[in-house]
Amino acid sequence: MEHIQTTNAEAILALSMTRPSMLGGLTFSSIGVSFFVPGMAAMVTRSVWFFALIPLFLFLSYLVCLKDVYLFGVFGSYSHVKICRNKRHWRCRSYAPR
Repeated sequence: MEHIQTTNAEAILALSMTRPSMLGGLTFSSIGVSFFVPGMAAMVTRSVWFFALIPLFLFLSYLVCLKDVYLFGVFGSYSHVKICRNKRHWRCRSYAPR
């Protein structure tokens, strides 16, 4: 029986095909959050000073993406699953989407 070894190029290709889309080390969803949260705060308060927080949000998103690039996708999935009827007993959410 022949043992198949994966080469380094195949491992890099598999990793790059399963990672989320990124720009400058940030996932697209983290870039969206970094612009959306200060933008909405600026619109609600009618103050442009919240736009100064965008670089801070981008830096924090970069630190999060360094640790785990899938974290923003996990939070997005978490917001789309519904709460099951017996959440108090199981302390979890259902995997079926809304």
